[in-house]
Amino acid sequence: MMQNNLSRLESRPVARFFSFSVPAILGMLLTSGIVIVDGLFIGNIIGKEGLASVNLTLPVLYLFLGVSIMLGVGGAVKTGHSLGAGKEGDAAGYFSSTIALAAILIIALVALCFVFFEPLLGKLNSDPALHGFVRSYLWTIIWFYPAMMMNIVFSIFIRAEGKPGLSLFFGVAGNVFNIVLDYIMIAHWGMGLRGAALATGISVTLPMCCGILYFLSGRSLLRFVKFSWEWQEIRQIGYNGSSEMIGQLSVGVTTWVFNRVILSRMGVDGVAAYTIAGYISFVQMMIITGFAIGLSPIVGYDFGAGKTDHIRQIMKIAFVSGFITGFICWSLILFSSAAIADSFSSGNGNIITLAQSGFGLFAAAFLLNGFNILTTAYFTSIGNAGVSLFIASMRGLLLINLFILTLPLFMGDAGIWLSYPLAELVTLCFAVIFMRRSYHQSAVLINA
Repeated sequence: MMQNNLSRLESRPVARFFSFSVPAILGMLLTSGIVIVDGLFIGNIIGKEGLASVNLTLPVLYLFLGVSIMLGVGGAVKTGHSLGAGKEGDAAGYFSSTIALAAILIIALVALCFVFFEPLLGKLNSDPALHGFVRSYLWTIIWFYPAMMMNIVFSIFIRAEGKPGLSLFFGVAGNVFNIVLDYIMIAHWGMGLRGAALATGISVTLPMCCGILYFLSGRSLLRFVKFSWEWQEIRQIGYNGSSEMIGQLSVGVTTWVFNRVILSRMGVDGVAAYTIAGYISFVQMMIITGFAIGLSPIVGYDFGAGKTDHIRQIMKIAFVSGFITGFICWSLILFSSAAIADSFSSGNGNIITLAQSGFGLFAAAFLLNGFNILTTAYFTSIGNAGVSLFIASMRGLLLINLFILTLPLFMGDAGIWLSYPLAELVTLCFAVIFMRRSYHQSAVLINA
């Protein structure tokens, strides 16, 4: 039961945190493993044009991720609070309404993408040499976005009810399938970017089907029930997950801005190099996201139960874990940037040179982003989406785009690589202030 899963380790906060975080991290690493394997196949078989083209389609992916994660996290926050208060019927209602809402919105977005496909393609790509690559990949992968996004929503709710290991198991099955399909479709059959998109799309359909069967099996604490939508409820779900949506949309907007700036300054080689840096960042972000996913149900449950002291213990463990992870990843990249770039670019000397000059600067953000991301997850979990939204907007949208548009004018290409860490540094100042204020307010409530 949910209560047993979340409360049985209350006297051992480290074990409690990692019992939820480790399965989430493994799941996120497997997800990033899919992306890395895709990148290795694309970079070494299709070439730099393939790497650049996939990166040019990412803004569309992040739009869908924003909607699905917003609804999944927003609904899971309400579900977690209800479970923590012992209201399982309310939790089932929030779960059912969120799943239905997510399915409708995602299918509607897919339809819009197909209707406006040509204008969308023009906005994503300004290089005629990449037009065919971008078209092939985007047209194929969009068909699978509903399965991909509903799989994410299901996994969020499986973790929210206290079963992170099951979500991990479903993810492993899909990820192994993807690696096999990558080899068959890209390396063996020579299907190019269309094969890469098909491999990814087919592989995410498997865990989505597993999630549907699980919630229909009767083994889940959450279940599909009749519900009636109320505007206040929909608004609350969207508001609770708004920071997560802004975070994803910000990545999409930022990727689009970066692509434009890099294409104009460095050309296709520059976009390919930045794509490789993005793969590195994605791995580190998946680990931090795993920590955030692990702490969210615990903080949400403890908040619903009024256990403020337990929340502080969990957050301290999360912050230390995030910094250690960031330091390790930054150190590895600092001393192995050339080898990393070479593994993706098949000996392209220009890309390797760009990596050596920029990856260390770019990865300095890893020392800071853990605190910012975990702070965002904390405020989302306690229902304070306003602060969470502010932090996510600062780091992911406002500051980084301000820096990418201005720093290269004064610092040259180094300004491109420094935009990310400087945005995290400024955001960190705000995040520390908000966390101190929240802790002070909780202390006042305890002593009142």
